[in-house]
This record gives sequence, C-alpha cells and structure tokens, in this order.
Amino acid sequence: MSTVHRLEESLALVFLTIATSMVFLSGISRFLGQPLGWSIDLATFCFAWAVFLGADVAFRQDRHVSVEIFVQRLSKPWQRAIKLFNLCLIALFLSALLVYGSEMAYATRFRTFQGIPELSYAWVTLSVPVGSLLLLATTVGKIRQLLKENPA
Repeated sequence: MSTVHRLEESLALVFLTIATSMVFLSGISRFLGQPLGWSIDLATFCFAWAVFLGADVAFRQDRHVSVEIFVQRLSKPWQRAIKLFNLCLIALFLSALLVYGSEMAYATRFRTFQGIPELSYAWVTLSVPVGSLLLLATTVGKIRQLLKENPA
C-alpha cells in the first residue's frame, strides 16, 4: 500500500471519528442547555471529507456493495465486458462530478459557516472534486488492470 493510500485511509478515519464525536458532543451540549453552534459545522466539514475519502478507499479494496446474481450466470467474456462497461460509466459519472463539483466549490468560496465564520464553505464542497479525482484515478487503474488481464 502506497503512502498516499495510507494517508487517505487515515484521513478518512480521522474525519469520520471527528464528525461522529462532534455530533455526539453537540447532542450532549444541547441536552445540558449549552449548545455548541460550531460543532455541527465541524461535523459537516469532516463528514463530507470522510465520505469521499472513504468511498475511494472502499472502491480501491472492492468493498462496495454489488449485486452480481445476474452477471455471475454469464460467460467470463461477458462478465469482463459488463465490468468494463460499468467502470466506464463510473468514470463518466466521476468526470461530470469533478467538473460540476469544481464549479460548486468555486461558487461557495465566499459562503461561510454560521458557527465558524472564519472557515469558507468551499472547503466542504472541495471534497467533491478532490474525492471525484481520487475515485477517477482508482477507476482508471481498475480499467487498465482489467484490460491487461487475459480475457480467457
């Protein structure tokens, strides 16, 4: 596992842990009558990054849910063709997400959090194009690997 992959996995775990902790802390503080306005904003930031980083980690390790009942009944060449088609569709979707996510991040550059006015909301929306780029790189790698394999 490369250093980048380990860093990505660690960041996803840290962001998910912080997001969960902030939601829990926010609930406790509201129960005690002292709500922390910034905790949900921080949870939103961390959760957005955890989602996209975690999605790439899971995709790279083939841990996403898939329904293969129909595909498994087909011949190996058809299975390979369907897998290649699916990966190309994923790459197309991620390319669109990269473009529109970049536009969204740019559009939100002046928006700030209510509880953390020093932090631009663009840092949250930036998770979309960055995550899409990481997922696209993983997808291209999977396509290349599939094309190198013997179609037997």
